[in-house]
Amino acid sequence: MARRVAINTLNASTMDILNTIRANATYEYQNQVPIVENEHDIPKVGEVLYGYPALANLFINALVNRIAMVKVKSAVFNNAYANLKKGYLEFGETVEEVFVSISKARVFNVEKAESREFKRTLPDVRTAFHTMNWRVQYPVTIQDEDLRMAFLNAQGVQDLIAKIVDSVTTAAEYDEYLLFKYLMIKAIAHGKMYPVGFDGSDIHNAAKSFRGLSNKITFMSDKYNASGVITTTPKDDQYIFMDSMFNAEFDVDVLASAFNMDKADFMGKLNLIDDWTTFDNERFKEIQRTSDMIEPITDDELALMKNVKAVLIDSEWFQMYDNNNKFTEKYVASGMYWNYFYNVWKTVSSSPFSNAIVFIDEENIPELESFTVKVSDKSTGHDTVVFTLEVDDKTASLSPQNYSFIQTENCVKNGIAIQKYGAIIIPKGKESEEITLEMNVNGIKYVAQSTVTGSTEVGTEITMNKGE
Repeated sequence: MARRVAINTLNASTMDILNTIRANATYEYQNQVPIVENEHDIPKVGEVLYGYPALANLFINALVNRIAMVKVKSAVFNNAYANLKKGYLEFGETVEEVFVSISKARVFNVEKAESREFKRTLPDVRTAFHTMNWRVQYPVTIQDEDLRMAFLNAQGVQDLIAKIVDSVTTAAEYDEYLLFKYLMIKAIAHGKMYPVGFDGSDIHNAAKSFRGLSNKITFMSDKYNASGVITTTPKDDQYIFMDSMFNAEFDVDVLASAFNMDKADFMGKLNLIDDWTTFDNERFKEIQRTSDMIEPITDDELALMKNVKAVLIDSEWFQMYDNNNKFTEKYVASGMYWNYFYNVWKTVSSSPFSNAIVFIDEENIPELESFTVKVSDKSTGHDTVVFTLEVDDKTASLSPQNYSFIQTENCVKNGIAIQKYGAIIIPKGKESEEITLEMNVNGIKYVAQSTVTGSTEVGTEITMNKGE
């Protein structure tokens, strides 16, 4: 079960911090280090600690473990987008998201009651797994001289805490902001958000688009999410991300009215983005070079973002969890300094079952002319040959890419099953039958330019062109 971390603040003075550490320290520490009764006693504590490395180690460890982490939690877990995170996973590293489609009605018929009574009606259940995929470390060094300086004035220990914390929390907060931005850019540039074009030069036209779509997703529809499931997003769950400069063109009251919210509620739902056309790839360059946690944002993807103005999104679209936030330390005797490592582990993902709409200053959203489908796996049994298909969705495009393969009439006649998410099941005796794949992508049919048979090899690529 995920949990949220409570908001904490650090209001203690240097005197309070020193006495708290002493009260919770070892008997030896309490014997050597005096109680601080006024500001003039602070340097006395520094004299003792600086002369006894063992006690200094106890002090600095307590300072970080008991005091600094309070500041870290306050800064990291309560950033601008904290309400869109899903909490802290204390156990496990995978979140299973399950969506059960609504049931279909049938005609009541008393004559069929006997045959229906014990017949199973299996629900349409979709599952998405969100796995921990972000594990980074922020290092910071505290030197002996930093410790000595901490006892020269009444604010010294607080300044030391700030030095420890600010260097890692500012980095962690900025990276988390970039991860939110990364998820949205990747989704927009690969057709995982429903695009809505409008004339951005007319502010009233933009407001009309916002209001219309905000109203529409409160009704059941399979149009506005990446998996094409029938779902809804109530007003309370709608959040708006808007380009900073575009937002400046609107009066707050006009925007609030556009989303049918009062001003106070709207301000709680509005999140500003610096802009959509830039991304700090340099920040993640080292991570991209040594791991597969995150892909670069490409120039082609950023080029598509030039006319993006806003995103209207379900709060459940962001599937971001904290898995681990921990300080570890090591004293380096040869250099007389402490190395601290702030470890941050996260699950960074998005829900394919939640509504997400992107507003684009563009009248027409160009559709992809073709897709590439790859045979990724082949399994041969006694009675069947089974192929697994993968659709290459790496091509940058604003056009929706919610695809499903079509069971064609010819395949039905030959007993060949086409699973809509990408599988072909060929029965024994039909291995030589030529199969022309057809695919539906957001209501548009794409037809394969080459055929598949039972002898097709793994790795074969099939081009699907837009049909008539």
